[in-house]
Amino acid sequence: MNIKLGMAVVAVIVLLFSFACLQVAFATQPAAEDEIKIVALSTDKDVYQEKEEMDIFLSVYAPEEISDVVIGISGVKSKKGVYFVSLSNKTDLKAGDNEMTFTKKLPSCSRCAGIDLGTYTLNASIVHDDVVVNAIHSIVLTSPGKKAYVNVTIDEVKRRIETDELMLLDLRTKEEYDSAHIAGALIIPFPELRNASEELNKNKKIMLYCENGSNSTIASKILIENGFDKVYNVLDGISAWNESGYALVSGTTTDQPGFEVALALASLLAVAFWIRRRRV
Repeated sequence: MNIKLGMAVVAVIVLLFSFACLQVAFATQPAAEDEIKIVALSTDKDVYQEKEEMDIFLSVYAPEEISDVVIGISGVKSKKGVYFVSLSNKTDLKAGDNEMTFTKKLPSCSRCAGIDLGTYTLNASIVHDDVVVNAIHSIVLTSPGKKAYVNVTIDEVKRRIETDELMLLDLRTKEEYDSAHIAGALIIPFPELRNASEELNKNKKIMLYCENGSNSTIASKILIENGFDKVYNVLDGISAWNESGYALVSGTTTDQPGFEVALALASLLAVAFWIRRRRV
């Protein structure tokens, strides 16, 4: 009888675990897209100097073949209000992903063109009939030999997390992190960053956020001073993320729907089996 009960317990545990895994699989299946969407907007690098060529990569999803779609990219606005990057193209989209590349050479004299050094945004727009889809991508113009970090807005952060290979760092306290953080973020409290920076991969993009953007700005400067050259500062921090309505997670959960319930039930059954054996 004990052997049969033990086998039953094992079977139930396996079934519950399988059920939890199936829940995860179905929950993570991407929903079918039924509208035009900018999947990715990026550049060959994000920190540029004068005279360099900038390659702009745009990936657009279309649910079906669509004709006469107007694609525009603008950015790097001068003091006179003129966009140095101003590209427009009418094209046809095939069903599925459409990959496009645009190239623009930066001015040989930014000052002469009325362009200050600093962070700029590239704005991509897709227009078809009454449908308008937008996305932004941030870059930095800097002087020769000087490294700089890139300020990124919340909408851009969300897209980059989904499309880029990067390390997302939460600079708040452990209590704040456990309460709510952006999924996938690792915690390095701000006071510990200088010592912990030696363990970070300098070849990887590192994106930093705090509560409101103040500590992450200082942290970005620290990493640049320590030889990092792919540093991204999240403007206005997790507060802006929360205000935008994007999801947050708490603690160190597995984010697997039903997994905790299945594990708890399996544990209870295992305990019941152990108690029964002790009594026999």
